[in-house]
Amino acid sequence: MKFLPLIWKGIWRKRGRAVLILLQIIVAFTLFGLLQGLNGAVKQAIASTHADRLYVVGRSAIGEPLPLAYLEQIRGVPGVREVNYRLQFGGQYQRPGQGVVIAATDVESFFRVFSEVSTSREAIEALRATPSGAIVGRVTAEEYGWKVGDRFTIQTPIPRTDGSRDFTFDIVGIFENTDRPEQSIGAIANYAYINEARARNRNTVMLYTALIDDPAKSAEIGFAIDSLFENSTNETRTQTESQIAQSQIDRIGNLDYIAHAITGAAFFALLFATGALMMQSIRERTPELAVLKTVGFTDRLVMTLILAEVLLLALIGAAIGLWLGDFMLSMTRQMIGVTGMPANIVVAGFACAVLLALASGAIPAWRGLRLQVAQALSGR
Repeated sequence: MKFLPLIWKGIWRKRGRAVLILLQIIVAFTLFGLLQGLNGAVKQAIASTHADRLYVVGRSAIGEPLPLAYLEQIRGVPGVREVNYRLQFGGQYQRPGQGVVIAATDVESFFRVFSEVSTSREAIEALRATPSGAIVGRVTAEEYGWKVGDRFTIQTPIPRTDGSRDFTFDIVGIFENTDRPEQSIGAIANYAYINEARARNRNTVMLYTALIDDPAKSAEIGFAIDSLFENSTNETRTQTESQIAQSQIDRIGNLDYIAHAITGAAFFALLFATGALMMQSIRERTPELAVLKTVGFTDRLVMTLILAEVLLLALIGAAIGLWLGDFMLSMTRQMIGVTGMPANIVVAGFACAVLLALASGAIPAWRGLRLQVAQALSGR
């Protein structure tokens, strides 16, 4: 630590060059933090999915209408403990950009299947007794300033029999997602209220969610469910929650490859840029390094000081870059559900910073180690 002032002065000997190196490192690690953080957070989210839930959707695509009559058949499959059906759609509240997602469902089975979604028993009873009722997520309620007893109207893509596309809901309760509080969004409504009013696709749902007894038998139970509707006009595809999440990610592309390829290219370019600037710095400071050796600094100590300069710059730049990456990830929490940068990505980021510093500072440090005092002071 006693050499820290000397190291610090060496870094800022040429402020413009130090700032340029620092900015390069910050940009590279911001990119690293953002991409690897997103990739890691998505993997954690997939790993934390509920293994005891199966999703039954249309074979062609998620959202393809399935008959409501499938409910009892799915419920009768051995190993299925509970089944919930859902019709989910978005609506516009008051003006563009203010969206609300509505999950029209059977309220009793919904809260049994999705145990992480919590509300009061009074709210559930009130929703059952109020056809136009809705239990709103806490995040959505706070965003629009809603409270129990309020009424809101949204414009939806679902045409009604009266020619309108507007649905009005009475707020009877507030729900929270205890696993992921930031996902306490949207509203839970009565399926019957939507189904009776809509002009098309009556008595159909978007998907079924089956709660099973043994996650180890998920493939067997899923096959049994799909076999019930094989060769029918509405064939099904049953997947686990993790498979559904992974398939949605796969639509974007190979996230692993994208993250590694981009950050690898950024670090490769940064290695050469930082190494070149440090080489230039050492050439300019050759007489100063020779003086240090003259007054008693050993060859290894001079080499260590040069490496310490690069290492300190790399760690400062990495810390700022990773913080910026985490800040950018935090802005996506409500949009895609990413809760932040995983700790292992932060550790990996600082490890990369150390390796980058050692690699880019190796040649300049070696030059400092091999520096001959007489030749340096003579200008050769």
